[in-house]
Amino acid sequence: MTPLDKFAREARLFCQWATGADGTAASVPAALIRVGALYNAALALPNPWTPGLSDQVADVELPDADLRLVAERAATLPCQLYWEIFDPLQDPPEEPVIGHTSDDIDDIYRDVAAGLVLFDSGRRDEAGWEWGFNFRTHWGEHATGALRAFHAYLAQEDPDGLSSMPDTSLERTREG
Repeated sequence: MTPLDKFAREARLFCQWATGADGTAASVPAALIRVGALYNAALALPNPWTPGLSDQVADVELPDADLRLVAERAATLPCQLYWEIFDPLQDPPEEPVIGHTSDDIDDIYRDVAAGLVLFDSGRRDEAGWEWGFNFRTHWGEHATGALRAFHAYLAQEDPDGLSSMPDTSLERTREG
């Protein structure tokens, strides 16, 4: 299985979780696992700047009903607001801003689901470009902010939760 196929599988799992289609609760441990697994799969994506592809983001329409489901579900997560610095390498550091985990989940979903529409319609190279480009420029930033917030929440509110995360591995998903 190629890295693109593996990412598509993880993207599908994330989108199913984000909309609630997988039947699981919208919990911080599940959010940490799904966003973390998606980020990890993106690290293996091939270079998105494939010759012959347009450098314009594809115009993919996602169903409004799905976008509402994602927004409503993400809003139920107990940790919504967190502080972040957009450029951690800037010296001196810039002023911190407020991040929103519900906005992070929503933006990740929009970018990943759009690529999944392309992938499922046979436009694999375009899907790879969408996923890779947006990972580097948009949803990767949202994912890292959300991961830090989810980790901090669990470390403070449910320390045992970090060592007893639910098994949502791809191997288990394929079996069940």
